[in-house]
Amino acid sequence: MKGKARILFVALIALTGIGGLFFAELARAVEPQQTAVAQTSTGQAGTLTSDGQGLVLQSQDRILARIWGLTDDEMQRAQLLLRGPRAAFSVANLTPIEALGIHARNAAERKRYAELFAKAHHQDTERVLAWAVAFEDAMRRLYPNEPVISFDGLPKVAATPAAAEANHLPNGSYVPVPGNVVQPPKPAKSAKPGP
Repeated sequence: MKGKARILFVALIALTGIGGLFFAELARAVEPQQTAVAQTSTGQAGTLTSDGQGLVLQSQDRILARIWGLTDDEMQRAQLLLRGPRAAFSVANLTPIEALGIHARNAAERKRYAELFAKAHHQDTERVLAWAVAFEDAMRRLYPNEPVISFDGLPKVAATPAAAEANHLPNGSYVPVPGNVVQPPKPAKSAKPGP
């Protein structure tokens, strides 16, 4: 019973936001033979042990670790961080790399995780841009006479032709006004009547 009380106490501290100070003590606070079921990032149940082993990764988590370029130990640490204080301060879809980078133990770790994340972000950007190009090609091929964006329902703005061109306004979306006509400033009215 004493071991269960310790588990509940540690869980309560972690959930109240004060857990950031005490979360590192989680493994030491639980009896060595005690275990608790924890939810992994894939929704599968894992086992949290107090013998320093952390979470027992499921096969899906190992696959995710390889996708992110992480070792099993790094993935276990990321899952603990994402379940602990990081969960209170971050969005739900924070990546394991971001959690590890935020909680890096030294500059070399921080640099490694930053590089892993930069590479993943770059690769994702390339995929998104390739998709956008393929989508635009498909729209032009399948619907050659329809604009992707129609400005027909928008009110027209008054602009000089030069301003419209500089702002990439489509023809017909503005009312032309005489260009390059600068109105001289009106003289300020004096508060004092003249002599």
